[in-house]
Amino acid sequence: MSTSDVDKPTIEPRWFELFATIEAKFEASNIASEKWYLTTLSAISTTPESHVCGQLYLYLISQHAYSTTSARWKLIRRMREALFKDIALLGLPKPTEALLSITKVMSEEDGEYSFTREGWQCDDANHARGMDWLRSIYAHNTSTLFGLFKKHPDFGFWLADITYGLLLSDRQVLDIVDTEMVVLLAVMGQDMPRMIYWHIRGTRRLGISKKDVQMVMECVHLVVEACGVTLKQVPSVDNVDGDL
Repeated sequence: MSTSDVDKPTIEPRWFELFATIEAKFEASNIASEKWYLTTLSAISTTPESHVCGQLYLYLISQHAYSTTSARWKLIRRMREALFKDIALLGLPKPTEALLSITKVMSEEDGEYSFTREGWQCDDANHARGMDWLRSIYAHNTSTLFGLFKKHPDFGFWLADITYGLLLSDRQVLDIVDTEMVVLLAVMGQDMPRMIYWHIRGTRRLGISKKDVQMVMECVHLVVEACGVTLKQVPSVDNVDGDL
């Protein structure tokens, strides 16, 4: 065995088993199967075990679908964009730690240097883009949402222009379902019942079935519990039925 083989990062069996279980659950659902790793990545990023994101990357690149450099570049762009969007929900430190755990196990040739937000402006177009996406999730609840920040206009600005305008509404890499999967997992992993409710509701408004949302939420529990976190305040999918 060569020195390079000894030094090569490997997947720990318990993480391999977890990822295979979650991947199989998505394949049996009506949610596009390639979305499983974005939700898993976002859930891991909410926990103190950010190094597991590197394990997830190793699991993925062991598959035939990512056997080429171009496929791995696309994978990196998607994972990086998910973590960039997670900054809106988690702050900067956790997504950064997660990204660095992936970088640590990447080969040099897998480095991908695109800069998606180059030239971004906090202008009227950005605000409109953010509000359009926000209304897709909140619908007739949008004015009530902004009413919560009537006394705190900085938070209203951050919500519309940064969280939704800069981060969540960008469609260069991730589509609308990708994005809401990332968001739901990020708020659920933090055990925040109000926002979990909002984003269960938002996910259902995008056309994801109750059964599939329940499956996704089961996967969150599997991921965070494997990382030593127990969620205690997660509302049921049934709770939103009368509010769609």
